[in-house]
This record gives sequence, C-alpha cells and structure tokens, in this order.
Amino acid sequence: MVFPADCKFAVLAVHNARVDIAPDLVLANGTRVLTSLPFPLDNHWRTWLGAMQSQNLQACNLFLVSIATSGWSDGQLAIFGGEVDTQLMADVGGIFAFLRFVGSVEYTDAFVLAGHVENGDPTCRHFATTLRFNISRGCLPWVIREVDLRCAAQLQESYATLLKKFPEKWRFGRGCNALKSAFECHYASERLHGFVRAIEALLIPEIGRTEKQFISRCSLFAGPKSKEAEIRAALQEIYRMRCDIEHMHEWDRSLDAYSASDRENVAHWRTRQMEELASAAYRKIVSDTALQPHFYNDAATERFWKKPADEVRTAFGEICDISKLKTVTKYDYYGRAHPSEWPPDLFENLRGMAKSA
Repeated sequence: MVFPADCKFAVLAVHNARVDIAPDLVLANGTRVLTSLPFPLDNHWRTWLGAMQSQNLQACNLFLVSIATSGWSDGQLAIFGGEVDTQLMADVGGIFAFLRFVGSVEYTDAFVLAGHVENGDPTCRHFATTLRFNISRGCLPWVIREVDLRCAAQLQESYATLLKKFPEKWRFGRGCNALKSAFECHYASERLHGFVRAIEALLIPEIGRTEKQFISRCSLFAGPKSKEAEIRAALQEIYRMRCDIEHMHEWDRSLDAYSASDRENVAHWRTRQMEELASAAYRKIVSDTALQPHFYNDAATERFWKKPADEVRTAFGEICDISKLKTVTKYDYYGRAHPSEWPPDLFENLRGMAKSA
C-alpha cells in the first residue's frame, strides 16, 4: 500500500490474529485491510517506538487503515489531535470493536497508531495499546474472513449513524457499551454479568418482575419456539447466576442440580450462551432499520415488549439458537474447547490461509 503524498492516517494493528483474507482488501467505507505493515519501520520509527514495540508492530498480521486527504487548515497537516485524527482512530477502532460483536476474535495484542504523511514521509504522532477483547472459556476457534470484516464495517457505519440521532443517555447506546465492556472482562463471572446487563438494556424489565420478564422476553429471540422449554430453563439458570454474582454470593449457588464436578463447566457453557444471545441481538438491531425504531427510547421499547409474542419473534427473526451450544469438559492451553470437542466440520472450516492465534 502507498499512502498519498500528504494525508493523515490511523492504523489498528493486530498481532497474531487468525485470519484468512486477501492481502489488500478495501471495505465499503474506504478502510483498507492489510496483512503487513503499510510502511517500513525506518530507524527514526524504531528509536521512537523502542526495539520491543517495533518488533511487536512489525509482527502484526492484520491492519485496519483509514486515511484522510483533507479536513484541516493550510499548514496544519502535522498538528495531531484535531477532529480528523479523532475520527480516523474512531473509524478503525469501531470496526475492530464490531468485529468482536461478530465473532470470538483471538489475538495477542492490538495497537493504534496515527499520524500524517508529508511529502511521502510517514510520521507517527500517536501509539497506544488497545484494551483487550477476551474470549469466553470453552469457545470454538474462529477465523476472521472478508465477510466478517465487511459485516463489522457495516455495523460500525450503521451505529455511527444512529449515534448522531440520539443523546448520550440513550439506553441502547449504553447497552452497546456494556456489551463491549463485557468482551473486555477476563473472568467468566464478570463476562456473564456484563452480557446480562447488555440484554437488560433492551428489555427494560419492570421492578419486581425482572427474572420472569428476562426469561419470557429473551426466549422470543434466543432460539426456535420448538426448543422454548429448554431455552427458558437455560435462561433461568443464567439469570440466577447473574444475581448471585451481583450480590457476591457463591457463583454456583444456583447450579446445585448438577454434580460439583460439572458446575464450572455448566457455568462456562451458560456464559457462552449469553454471549451468543447478546451479540446476536445487538447485531440485529444495529443492522435492521425496521427493528431500530422500537429501541429509540424507553417508551418505544416498552410498547414493543407489549406486542404479541409471535410478533416479537417475527421482528427479531432467527438470529441465534443458544440451545445449539454444548457443554465443554476439556479445554486447550488458551481456554478454547479442546480439539477433541470440536464439531467434525470445524477442522475443514479452519483450513486455508488461516494462521493460528
């Protein structure tokens, strides 16, 4: 990739991601996706970043690159921190965040760097390590492909459009932030708690009826009607686990129906189910202009949940089926499901150019 002679840029670089993409992909919003650093690390870069960070940056294998060729006053190209720089970093950061809404991204580190190119010479004015997105224990390995990146870019663009319409206290926006924060948590208990909070932002449960409405409303988009009994039982366990975590009780207090040796595996299973449900719900609402008006404000959302159950099911569609996720009893070094527990077709799906995380 060659930068324009005079421009500003922002790059999100991901180290050790599992990817299977073409070496130079351009997304609908103009963001470039590369598999190698878009400029050489000359000596002044290495001096500024330090030897270790330079090596980490050069070893990255996924780069999201956003460029602007205008938007600043004459003579201000080299000044960093204005609206153009802020927007460029928000663009690449938003795509990466929504990529985590799409699937369980695995990587070692991710960095954001930004700066400008003057007379063809790139200069970095900002470098930082991003907050880390973690995986839920027992998840299956996932490969980032072109379709996932295009989906993430579209979600980011749609969400940015929605943000322009609504104030800071918009409930749906706070729910999105809660989901993003849950992805950043390391411990399963904190992740489960965050996923439930994100879903509750969509439900607006009534005081005194929160458990009942959590189960009844989530069951309308958590899977097919034919599996409603199974899904409701899972949702009840999830909600009660969340309440125990919230009130500092033992995390497994609501899992006494299982043997002591099975409870931790069940807890991780329920966490993965809740992650799948929350991710699917937010992807659906962000991308579906017909569903969005029901979440513009509290009054609209409350009216939505008073609709007949079948009408709510139809509005969401078949966005996920948490009953398809199974318990895992063996884990690999990274906390994923051990290969012995993978579905048979997953080995074939991981073939190709994908690099191991």
